[in-house]
Amino acid sequence: MVQHQYPVSQTGVRSPSRPPKDMEDFRSRKRRRAASDPSRHTSERFAWPEPVLPANLVHDPEFWFDDGSVVLTALNVGFRVYRRILEEHSPFFKDMFRIPQPAHALTVEGCPVVVLVDTPQQLRHMLRVLFPTSGNLRFGKQEAPITMDAVAAVVRLSHKYQMDQLLAQALSALMEFYTDDFHEWIKRDRKTTMTAMPIDAITAISLAHLTSTPSILPLAYFHACCAGSQVLRGCVRDGAWAEPLTYVDLIRVMDGRPSFVHALNKMVCRIFKPETSAACLDSRRCLRVMTARACDMSDYLEMAYGAMFALGVSLCSFAAVHGEVELTTGMRLCDKCRSMLKERELEEKKELWNDIPSIFDMEEPEGWQVE
Repeated sequence: MVQHQYPVSQTGVRSPSRPPKDMEDFRSRKRRRAASDPSRHTSERFAWPEPVLPANLVHDPEFWFDDGSVVLTALNVGFRVYRRILEEHSPFFKDMFRIPQPAHALTVEGCPVVVLVDTPQQLRHMLRVLFPTSGNLRFGKQEAPITMDAVAAVVRLSHKYQMDQLLAQALSALMEFYTDDFHEWIKRDRKTTMTAMPIDAITAISLAHLTSTPSILPLAYFHACCAGSQVLRGCVRDGAWAEPLTYVDLIRVMDGRPSFVHALNKMVCRIFKPETSAACLDSRRCLRVMTARACDMSDYLEMAYGAMFALGVSLCSFAAVHGEVELTTGMRLCDKCRSMLKERELEEKKELWNDIPSIFDMEEPEGWQVE
């Protein structure tokens, strides 16, 4: 016979611990214990704290309209603006304003308050597009280019608050700078709505992922690789916070840099190889000029890298070099050879352009290839 072992109580008396005969009663008691246990169901008992105004709330000097109908707060800065404009551009704000407010809702000078978690700098960039002030920001023809700080803030907030029209304008400035149009890219001294430094490409990469805009990525990776070791420290936005690359993007940039340099070296060497046009008018003379120029390859590589690491990165044009008198020989290429070199340069740049997505180990955006 098997002898059951029972637990011993503090008094030393054995007492069997048998399950209750009525299992439903057992489950009922478990439910009652769970409901009475203060450590359980904390998510059901938890209530988010009511938003409060900062004690040191200050009026934004640029966006505090005396006849404004709503106050947006970011940290300790208040922006008194027009509810109607926000509703017109943002379904997010429109739905928010439709919710009935309790009697104790926050107000400032009689205006309802919306507490935002954005920074004052970000919010100010967005409001400059929405409201007419002396510092109004526009995505179009203007005297000074728009900064990446402004474009990034507008993209992020318009995406967050569902301002589709504003998002499209901001993205168009970003897509113009990090273009997917080869012929725009090779233009000398091309003008763009936005200006950016190579390190700003970190933000461009982040915005491309956020908005599902892959056409931005190839040139953004290219620009980022031109920033050197700065990519390890991240990009400072609005002088306040550093935006890093994700691990995957950092690997793409760091591995892509030597690959791009290698491709660029080969491109320049092929452009200046001593080979005359089939229709050359004086092949001996032109071959001497080309051979002499091939000896100056280091100068042409310096030209290429000088353009590559400059602001507004784009490849330089060697077209002017093709037409110059070669200093060593004192001779100039014939018209046929000059035309051939210009065409050769164009074809080599096309090949480099087509290879950029694979250099940075990314999926090629639709329509990237150029014939």
